[in-house]
Amino acid sequence: MQGEKQSSADVTEQGGTASRIAEELADLGIEAAMFDVVLRHAPGAVRLTSYQPGESLYRQGAEIGALYVVRRGRIKLLSYLPDGRARIVRLHNRGSLIGLNGLLGEVHEHTAIAVDRVEVYQIPLNLLSPLKEQDPTAYSRLLEHWYSYLNTADTWITEFSTGPIRGRVARLLLFLIDLDEESGPRELTLLSGEEMAEVLGVTPESVSRVVADFKRSGILVSHGDGPAEHYYCDLPALSVEARD
Repeated sequence: MQGEKQSSADVTEQGGTASRIAEELADLGIEAAMFDVVLRHAPGAVRLTSYQPGESLYRQGAEIGALYVVRRGRIKLLSYLPDGRARIVRLHNRGSLIGLNGLLGEVHEHTAIAVDRVEVYQIPLNLLSPLKEQDPTAYSRLLEHWYSYLNTADTWITEFSTGPIRGRVARLLLFLIDLDEESGPRELTLLSGEEMAEVLGVTPESVSRVVADFKRSGILVSHGDGPAEHYYCDLPALSVEARD
């Protein structure tokens, strides 16, 4: 798998038995039937890999050797501008499928970096390619996931790249609340100021001013029992700000 990371400084292991992997996929909200051919014939080829914060899963332009199924953690996709600056063009979390464009013979469009501790199942793409002939229904379902991903990309551009900075920050915070499935319905773990700026295409200082004002006004309240970047949110007030 040229261009794909074969191991991590943390741990890489076989995913386990077909039944165990199928159960975990179902728990992630993924139809295990889409991968039935792989799980029946080569479950040992599915690898469970762990990445530490800041560690790269793959680089922009690399050949796609595997489909990534996110088991835990958040992953940011970076696109590098001609001047060398990076923009975060997508965030993925638990249950996301990454690398589906490999089914169409494409390369990785972005660089993937772990935001926090990440675990992913890697399913070799060469085991999925025959699905088009062997299981057209499963292949179609994977393409539907890819279509949904493209729709999310359009929403990302509209929500985070247009309008006043205050409203864009608010919309990003609401997105992070939805993304953080492991916490409560009005809680979130903030990205760093630099990462938020890379999403919105503005300076970190602009983001910091808005976030600081949200804290002063009580829209964001630090979660005393958790890490410093974990907050409770005043959802009604945040939603009003997001309309700007």
